[in-house]
Amino acid sequence: MSSSRAPRGSRLKQAKRAPWRLLRLALALAVSGPLLGAPQNGDVPGEEQPRLPAELEIPAAPVLSVEEALASFVLAPGLEIECVASEPLVVDPVDLAFDGEGRGWVVEMRGYMPDIDGGGEDAANGRVTVLHDEDADGVFDKRVDFLTGLVMPRAVLPYRDGALVIVPPELRFYHDGDGDGAADDFEVLATGLGGLHSPEHAINAPRWSQDNWIQFSHHSWRFREDESGWQRQATAGGGQWGLSFDATGRAFFNTNSDALRGDAYSSHYAVRNPNHGLAAGTNQRLCNDQTVWPLGMTPGVNRGYRPETLRDDYSLRSFTGACAPLIFLGDGLPSAYRGRAFVAEPCGNLVKCLELREQEQKGGALAAIHVFAGAEFLASRDERFRPVSLRNGPDGALYVVDMYRGVIQHRLFVTSWLRAQVEARGLATPLGLGRIWRISAEGEARKRAPALGQASWTELVAELGHSNGWRRITAQQVIVEEGVGDSDAIELCRQAVAERPTALARVHGLWALAGLGALDPVSVLAGLSDTDGGVRLAALRCGEALLATGDKEILARVAAIARGADVRLAHQARLSLGEAHTISATAVMVELAREDVSTAFLRSALISGLHGEELEFLTELLGETGWEQPIEGRFQFVELLARCVAREGRSDRIELLLGLLLRGLEGNAWHASAVVRGLLAGRPLGPLGQPASIRLISQPAALTVLVDKARGPSGEELEQLIGALTWPGGPGADGQDVRPLTPQELSRFERGRLLYAEVCRACHGSSGLGEAGKAPPLRNSPWLLGSKKTPIRILVGGMRGPIEFNGQRWDLEMPVYQPSPAHVAAVLTYARREWGHGADPITAADVLEVAENAEKRTSPWTVEELAASD
Repeated sequence: MSSSRAPRGSRLKQAKRAPWRLLRLALALAVSGPLLGAPQNGDVPGEEQPRLPAELEIPAAPVLSVEEALASFVLAPGLEIECVASEPLVVDPVDLAFDGEGRGWVVEMRGYMPDIDGGGEDAANGRVTVLHDEDADGVFDKRVDFLTGLVMPRAVLPYRDGALVIVPPELRFYHDGDGDGAADDFEVLATGLGGLHSPEHAINAPRWSQDNWIQFSHHSWRFREDESGWQRQATAGGGQWGLSFDATGRAFFNTNSDALRGDAYSSHYAVRNPNHGLAAGTNQRLCNDQTVWPLGMTPGVNRGYRPETLRDDYSLRSFTGACAPLIFLGDGLPSAYRGRAFVAEPCGNLVKCLELREQEQKGGALAAIHVFAGAEFLASRDERFRPVSLRNGPDGALYVVDMYRGVIQHRLFVTSWLRAQVEARGLATPLGLGRIWRISAEGEARKRAPALGQASWTELVAELGHSNGWRRITAQQVIVEEGVGDSDAIELCRQAVAERPTALARVHGLWALAGLGALDPVSVLAGLSDTDGGVRLAALRCGEALLATGDKEILARVAAIARGADVRLAHQARLSLGEAHTISATAVMVELAREDVSTAFLRSALISGLHGEELEFLTELLGETGWEQPIEGRFQFVELLARCVAREGRSDRIELLLGLLLRGLEGNAWHASAVVRGLLAGRPLGPLGQPASIRLISQPAALTVLVDKARGPSGEELEQLIGALTWPGGPGADGQDVRPLTPQELSRFERGRLLYAEVCRACHGSSGLGEAGKAPPLRNSPWLLGSKKTPIRILVGGMRGPIEFNGQRWDLEMPVYQPSPAHVAAVLTYARREWGHGADPITAADVLEVAENAEKRTSPWTVEELAASD
């Protein structure tokens, strides 16, 4: 179906202040008077929900027309903003994507928070609609519904003859077989993804990446279709809402309180060796200054009563709803904006701009710096302005998706403080609004969106070097989708690699060839020898398949780059060598390790590519006579390799490693010490989180010598290792046995499994390993597995950072979870017995005992308070 064109707003060059009616809080008894009714999901038991000053005057928040909303904006100099779609053409938009024809695909989450209690969120009223600009004036004037009847749809990516759509709890590929603009059928690519219970914490933001994979925010798998069907590959995940890539393919994301995080390289490398764990350089905090500058007071944020949330003037102090990170790659803003990061903050009614700077003294690591001191790129005085998605456009402009509503906080986290304001100030209604804004250089003529879906191969390949990043990556996507096996497309891409004058054209030419399965040694070698570092970087990654064939010339070029001065290229060369799994490539990796393992970045790059080969690598490495001195990270490197062997847990390989240890004891003491420490660090953890024994099939042949050496000087480490070894009939038992669960406890465990999947998995993961920047691991957590009272206190009273565990830090807050004592007992019983844990189960009576005292608390628990309470 289609509907008529929405009224078009005029452009804004110099934003003007709108007149505001003032609403006196003294008239709002629900805000200034006692808070009545049941506690809200986001309330911390015992935490005071204070009154706002009776004399405080808050600007009213009426629904503004498009023209009034334009007048409420303050925009960075030299730019202008206009509305390209508004209600009823677009309703409750949460995501926007453009297809090759320049049409805007919009996800409408119409079911989100129908009221302050979230009642009716299960209504099948969500849609995916396609917006058309039929008169080519740069403003959308028609909608065609691609999908209707969806429950809380989350995101869309136009693809082939349809689109990938996240329809909780599934990722689906919808086909439009007859070309009428409406979906005909679909296939499920993944399920169990969440998004219905907690919309803030589930998979979102499907993005076509430079390496032809489809990657997501808040999800640790990426997808790609080839001739055999859909493939998936593990990544390090990351993010909460939104994902973007820079011109070199690096991923950027964030969490609500952390404006910008990112991966220094494609994170699939970081998780390819489970013996090593997550390699260094992923999910890094890039912005240390979380300050925001709204245009006025913003008391209607969820925890505004806390002193760290609002300033004295009641404006938001720092990010609390950061989302939708975007690396701007367009050409419709002044050139200084290209490569900068934009971050939306719907709670503060603003969009921030950050400059990304390479820090040479830190190995090329990125730092995000505020562009505007004490101000924002875009801010509004309209409390209903809710930017939730930012996108690069086909015309080179920056697009802002505005959900436009009074309530943006989900019911799971709403506090009594917020509810009272929502009810007193009428923020819950109306619903069914929404706007899409376009930001461009002031006075610049609109650029017409290209019809890439209808372009010839020659035209598409020419687009690979366009100054607008959206056109480059979309042209590449169309080539990969439609050009497999087409000799003309392949030949033109090869010519682009060899002849195109711009480095970006050569980069995308290489990746297009990779996506077509048509990379040849000539193109890869040309890329590896290119004068531009970005082209060499792409060639390193694209050439991995040919490197695995044993091509000697490609191997020599990769080895030379690994020894070069460019830190990022040297690191990528090590990562790429780990994909080859050939004798010759591994030999080069050994040489590189002997030359330089001075940084964690270099060490983990090598080890990440050695899954199952760590022992052989270490044996070869320690056979080098030049490694007498433990300098420049060598000790740490040996320790990490030994830890991998211990984590692998194979008795025969651990015995071989003990043989290496004996060699070190006879010749080089630091070799032996590093191996011992690695073995101890790699011990499995017991059911209560304590280091357990290293289990062997039989008594190790090296035991007698180890015992003898332990009697000598510096034998303390050896004694500890000997005590950690166990075998049938030998010493070193792990301690008390874990009793089996009773039938009643087992039933509670199974109920907890379901509750965990529904409530906890989105942040802590199905593996219990958590996620950097979002939630700490539950596996082997001392707060989970120690005293029964500690995890109960956390669930019924909340917990706030900083939390430090296993060398990582988390600063977010875990919300209260107390639907019933039985539910709390069930989810904790599950977590205390899953993943090899053996802690005692928890009963509802245990929960009630702790909960009675929790009512006295006025704030969430901290690590220090929990430690002092037991």
